[in-house]
Amino acid sequence: MNWRRGLFLAAIHLVVAGTLLAWNESEYWRYLRSENLQDSPVHLVSAAFQGDQTFSFRPCDEGVFVDSWYSPQWRISAFANLPVSLITGWHTPCTTPSFLGSIIESRFHRTRISEVLNIVILCILVSVEWLLVGGFPLIRPRFWWLEPGAFITMCTLAGIVLAVIPYTASVSVVPASVAELAWLYWFGLLLWTTLRSAWRLVRRRNSPAI
Repeated sequence: MNWRRGLFLAAIHLVVAGTLLAWNESEYWRYLRSENLQDSPVHLVSAAFQGDQTFSFRPCDEGVFVDSWYSPQWRISAFANLPVSLITGWHTPCTTPSFLGSIIESRFHRTRISEVLNIVILCILVSVEWLLVGGFPLIRPRFWWLEPGAFITMCTLAGIVLAVIPYTASVSVVPASVAELAWLYWFGLLLWTTLRSAWRLVRRRNSPAI
């Protein structure tokens, strides 16, 4: 295993995933309190017309904050970590809990603790993912950037650069989509390598001893 390469790619994608997840959720955190968002009043209105009645203002329910499924930050971070995204559902705040988010919220509800725990778990999974992908390259091409792990990393960094610039933010989905296609290529390589190794093992066992 190439530990140095694995740790290098894991560090890059850990910083990228953590930054993009926090960036995508920054607006939502202004409305999220330390207690349960769905059960506690975030904004109380005591109007003279309504007497002593109080109303809970829920930004998720009232449309103040809407899940940005198609935001550049979400696309870049999710597509750059496609295996983790497929397993956990990645993460979008507010009204669309992912598979991982549903498990966490069943224990902590929609609180700051649950949001932080969600992001921390995703970052840990991303680190493990890239430690393995970077440490065990499936192919060794002539040009280093043609290796799927390196290529996905380059597409991710290019997407971030485009997302930071206001006029090119919408174009950042292009390298993110290319990274997704590169992951599909990586899955194909993994399947081919596994089948080839299994076939060689079968042939070795069935070959007559000399």
